Amino acid sequence: MSKYAYRMEMVRALRGRAGLSVRALAAAAGVAASTVHRIEMARISPTVETLRHLAEAAGERLLIDSQPDSSVSLVGLGRAVAGPHGRRDAIRLAAEFAARFRSSQPDDRRRMLAAEPRPIGDDRWDAFLGAVAEWLAVAAGDPTPKWAFDESRYLRRGWWPSDNRSMDAWEYAGAPLAFKLRGVYIHRDSLTNV
Repeated sequence: MSKYAYRMEMVRALRGRAGLSVRALAAAAGVAASTVHRIEMARISPTVETLRHLAEAAGERLLIDSQPDSSVSLVGLGRAVAGPHGRRDAIRLAAEFAARFRSSQPDDRRRMLAAEPRPIGDDRWDAFLGAVAEWLAVAAGDPTPKWAFDESRYLRRGWWPSDNRSMDAWEYAGAPLAFKLRGVYIHRDSLTNV
């Protein structure tokens, strides 16, 4: 759901719960009725301050929360991989991250890769994250973040994330260069089929 659509639904819902018309909510919040209408039609995205005024005018408190999301940045992906079930789901999560990255705008793509994920505690997955960063940046024509070239993002021995040894040759042959350079052998299809 886009940020406009989410905010549109939020304003409609709080207005409905309070039993207020567009004009009544706008007047109580100190904004123009056309502003409330445009928010509810998903034509504009209100500031947090405007949302706070609208919520309070409807007798509610605006709460802002954040939740971990493995598809919004490599930091999020790293946190998920480091989690209790992360290594089991890491390839799927990386494929979802890659799909979101490819559909993002240039500024969003830069933010998705910019911050260095904390070490996971497993050199293999740390190298994997460095490979994901370089692979996606190069494919998009974006600069690779400097952290991805740190020596801790390279393995001294090759590693196949798959447990299926009969697939090793296929995984090696289809691994993107950013992965091969780091000693991580995973076929590109595993990272693009979500």
